[in-house]
Amino acid sequence: MSGTSKPTTQAVVTQPEQGVLNLFPMTIPGVDPLDPNGLIPAALMLSPLQVQVPMWTPPPEPLDTPHILMIYWERAGTVVYSDSIIVQSPPPPVPDMYTLFIPLLVLRAQSGPVELYYSVTDSFGGRSELNPKRTLTVDMDAPQLLNPADQLTFVVPPAPAVDEAYLASHPQVALHVPPYSGRNDGDTIHFYLSNLANPPVAGEDGVYELVSSADPLIATLDAAAFRTLSNGDAYVFFRVFDKAGNFSDRSAGLPFQLALTAMPGQLPLAQIVPPRYDDLLINREDARASVFVRIGSYTDWAAGDEVIVYWKGRPTVRHPVNGFPTDVEVPWAVMRGPLTDPLVPEAVPVRYEIIRGGLPPFPSFNILVNVNLTVAGQDHANAPALFNPDLPVPQVWGLVSNTQNVVNHNDNPAGARARVLLYENPLPGEILRFYWNGTGPVASYTVQLGDVAGQLVFSTVIPWAAMAGFIHPALPVYYTTSNGVNDQQSDNALVNVNTGALISFPAPLLNHTLVGPAGYLGCCSKPEIFLGVEWSLAPDDRFELNDVVTFFWEGFLVNNWEPPVIEESRYDDSKTFSTDADLMNGLHFRVAPYEEKVVPMRNYGSARAWYQVRRRGALIGESLPRRIRVDLLSAGSGQYCKLGDVIVCSNDGVATIIGNKSN
Repeated sequence: MSGTSKPTTQAVVTQPEQGVLNLFPMTIPGVDPLDPNGLIPAALMLSPLQVQVPMWTPPPEPLDTPHILMIYWERAGTVVYSDSIIVQSPPPPVPDMYTLFIPLLVLRAQSGPVELYYSVTDSFGGRSELNPKRTLTVDMDAPQLLNPADQLTFVVPPAPAVDEAYLASHPQVALHVPPYSGRNDGDTIHFYLSNLANPPVAGEDGVYELVSSADPLIATLDAAAFRTLSNGDAYVFFRVFDKAGNFSDRSAGLPFQLALTAMPGQLPLAQIVPPRYDDLLINREDARASVFVRIGSYTDWAAGDEVIVYWKGRPTVRHPVNGFPTDVEVPWAVMRGPLTDPLVPEAVPVRYEIIRGGLPPFPSFNILVNVNLTVAGQDHANAPALFNPDLPVPQVWGLVSNTQNVVNHNDNPAGARARVLLYENPLPGEILRFYWNGTGPVASYTVQLGDVAGQLVFSTVIPWAAMAGFIHPALPVYYTTSNGVNDQQSDNALVNVNTGALISFPAPLLNHTLVGPAGYLGCCSKPEIFLGVEWSLAPDDRFELNDVVTFFWEGFLVNNWEPPVIEESRYDDSKTFSTDADLMNGLHFRVAPYEEKVVPMRNYGSARAWYQVRRRGALIGESLPRRIRVDLLSAGSGQYCKLGDVIVCSNDGVATIIGNKSN
């Protein structure tokens, strides 16, 4: 309320009014809010009990008189303790929670139920009280043994000792608990095992709850607890704890003999069997060669021991440990994991467990193993096999023959290229390498930024030298993909290849005489050459019907056949062995017209002629070249001879033009 005075006469409050504040339940840290009895744990009985009171509504308003918060500790209807604090009006802002304490002397005055509540008196003097009150229970009465010599007894006594057979038939060892005072629902029996008759205080080895005070006084202890002891003399002790945490003295020890098989000692770390991990990476090549985890020698090995290896938590099958070292193969399915898991480079934990009968497994510590099973291109069902039938099949195209999966001598020396549709999810820097008949790589392609799946890409040139020397109707050509760690191999393209050694045929025969000491084709050659230079192919048993012969002629400006070739002199013509007569008589060719194909070499030039043979479209042979020198000039005149010239020839073949029949 505002503190400003009012002009009207105010009513006088003569007695406290009933409060109208909204109060909220208290919190007692450490006491279960769902427990209707509000049992205070024994641990909270060692210091003042903390009580947290949340801010009520409405809270004090600015400039109002303070509120008064009071707590009450009531036993048997009588308030035996109360405390209050003054809650000032803002500013500063009021807190969300106020903390008060029940003093230790009040808390520990006596055991039994109490009521805890609080009230708030507002600025009008109205008093609001928490309803319902919070019931709490103080329990400082610990359970008590009836006799310090009381001890447990076995329900089924071990004879003569607690051994493997006894624990196998008693996975929960039952023990009679002697009667004790202060028994209540929810009491727990805490067991302590030792090889000493009077051991130091230690943590419990097992706990059993007696749910109802009407239950038989029988408690069970897990058989595994006995394995913490050494063989020989042993003892089991107990204490009784109530729900509040009060506890009895420790009992006398129940003596017994322990005769268990020794458990495996500290297990050595797993190892990857060499040479698989010599480079500190497991990849698909290693997986194809098989990866084994090695189990080294451990103490207290027992016949029948088995081992399970865990690779990134995925188990192998059980494997007998018959000696040391024991090597356990890690199958691909375990190494790869679920197919829905993405493949990434990772360091995976690898460990193993020794299995001995029905005992809990004995685990080793983990090692971290670097693994990279990623691939360039889609994976396949037969992984980690190198061959991946799901990769697109390549094609091979000769750069001259220009036909899919055909390479022949037409492609000499240009070579060929492979082309292929890119695999799934290509990444820049991945490399496709192409192999010719299992040899290579003979060409490659590097994935570029922006390349996408299904894009047609072209390899570097497959050189003629890599393809030469084969005659095969279905020569295999494949490629591999590589991301720098793992490779995959495509299916083969089957290429019709004819690059084998050609039949060497004899040079073509010149059907003219050569004149002069140096043997020139000239004006005095017989028969005359002015209608064309005549050539023939001698019969040869290696010719067959329908073979196609292509005859070639080319000339040079110098008389030693050095390039460049005179382009206008080039000449070629093709003929077929169409009949048996052709095979018997050979074929004939004429290089013409004279002015265009022969005259360019007139001034002591040179020429050569040869031919190629194709059978069913494939080049099968090539002749040796026939080289000749050419001189078509008239002595001293600088003129070349031509059709109709009257020519006088000397004994050594020098030609002199003295006229022309057409003049």
